[in-house]
Amino acid sequence: MALFGVAAPSWANDYLYTVRPGDTLWDLSDKYMKRGVAATRRLQELNRVDDPEHLQPGSKLRFPIRWMKVQPAPVTIKLVSGESYALVGEAQDQRPLQAGQTLNVGDAVVTGPGGNVVLEFADGSRMILRGDSRVTFDTLSAYGDTGMADTRARLQRGRVDADAEPSRGPGSRYEIHTPAAASAVRGTNYRVSAEAAAAPVTRVEVLDGTVSVSAAGRARNVPQAFGVRAKQGNPPDPPRRLLPKPDTSALPPVLERLPVVFQWPALAGATAYRIQIGSGAGLDTLLVDQTVSDARVERLQLAQDGQYSLRVRGIDQAGLEGLDAVHGFVLNARPEPPASIHPTPEELLRDPRPELRWTTPEEAAGYRLQLADNPDFAPTLVDSESTDRTSFRPAAGLAPGTYYWRLATRDGSAELGPFGDAQSFTYQPPPPSPKSELPQVTQDAISVRWSAAEPGQRYRVQFARDSEFKELVVDEQVADPEYSLLAPAAGSYYLRVATVAADGYLGPFSTTQRIDIPYRHWWRTVLILLGGALLLL
Repeated sequence: MALFGVAAPSWANDYLYTVRPGDTLWDLSDKYMKRGVAATRRLQELNRVDDPEHLQPGSKLRFPIRWMKVQPAPVTIKLVSGESYALVGEAQDQRPLQAGQTLNVGDAVVTGPGGNVVLEFADGSRMILRGDSRVTFDTLSAYGDTGMADTRARLQRGRVDADAEPSRGPGSRYEIHTPAAASAVRGTNYRVSAEAAAAPVTRVEVLDGTVSVSAAGRARNVPQAFGVRAKQGNPPDPPRRLLPKPDTSALPPVLERLPVVFQWPALAGATAYRIQIGSGAGLDTLLVDQTVSDARVERLQLAQDGQYSLRVRGIDQAGLEGLDAVHGFVLNARPEPPASIHPTPEELLRDPRPELRWTTPEEAAGYRLQLADNPDFAPTLVDSESTDRTSFRPAAGLAPGTYYWRLATRDGSAELGPFGDAQSFTYQPPPPSPKSELPQVTQDAISVRWSAAEPGQRYRVQFARDSEFKELVVDEQVADPEYSLLAPAAGSYYLRVATVAADGYLGPFSTTQRIDIPYRHWWRTVLILLGGALLLL
């Protein structure tokens, strides 16, 4: 598909050269023209030069583009990241890519899903080939040392970020062709994507300057901050304004947790977002390049701590990707903190000196533990470092209340990592054991009363035939501070009572009391047994 920009006057097809001191028409002709003496004479006639040996410095000479020398101008590989390779020569031999390598007309570059390749052309224009893409170079030419370059590439699938240098003359050309459309630019920053489907679709998003996009015999000029979609066999759609930058102003500048999580306000009109992360301040080489459906990205694992850049843009219903928001951040998440084992979050403890336990990260050579009675840890009650312990118990008992604790890991190089999320627990002393009165023993029952506990608490009452409470006669929970064991048989009984807290925690049992039921009531027991026997007859 041919692609043309805005119409220009006929002289726009001539290269204008500014004469420098010492220039002669013979030297300039030999340097720039295809033919020898005949070409020099034609050039002299065209520019009406009286004396080819003495040119006026600062004057202009016209060199028609069709008369000028053209030479190959290989493309240079500047950066390679991830899976990628080149297809070289007529046989399209597959070869690995490396920085500094050059490719020629007919060669192709292919990237895998996580690949990125930065290409530089003769005039300094650049192209970044993103993951899962393929581009073939159809024209790579330069007009001597004029700075004019003719660059034409076919994006067969995938995405590129294009940064074309400003035109240096009528021979300057930078075109990207796809199965559905073509784009021609000079001095422009834009993106092109090509869907390799049964019905290919091309999308062009202009970030700076103007891009001419043509398809099916129709061309459209797409201005800055606009985009266009073209389906194979159809003219390009009317340009539409790109979505604005997402608001990333509230994103944190420092992250101390893995995996990395980012969330930003939803962008009106966005159906998805593209997320890209690069190391340092640059985004030529991407460590992360993915789309998400919500204004949030999570479960991002970055291999190393350091400086990174995040780029976010919205994607509209037409699949056009909007303007970029870039956020720099520092990842300082290693060595990672241990995970707490005990107590569990918000657990209620009854031990005034609870044992705190945690896991052992692989890189751990020591730990730092902080314990406080406030979530800000200002001040702390404990700030302790250890080398090999994975547990801690306060030296003195804690007062009733809520406490917070957190951990950090120190690695073998003495680097202390960030603290993990603070965990909380509450210490409450166990309910006191009830103070019971002397049991009341009658012919019908053993009755006992004890001191009332706090509202919401219950009581556990145990009667047993032995002092170790293995032969239980009664084991019940009651709501009132009293209990009666009806018609006890003769013999010895052992009694104890404990308070049951509202959360089910069983406090200590009271002192065991022994109660003896004399055998003078043997006749009553016999009558009960005889009565039961008669009922069975």
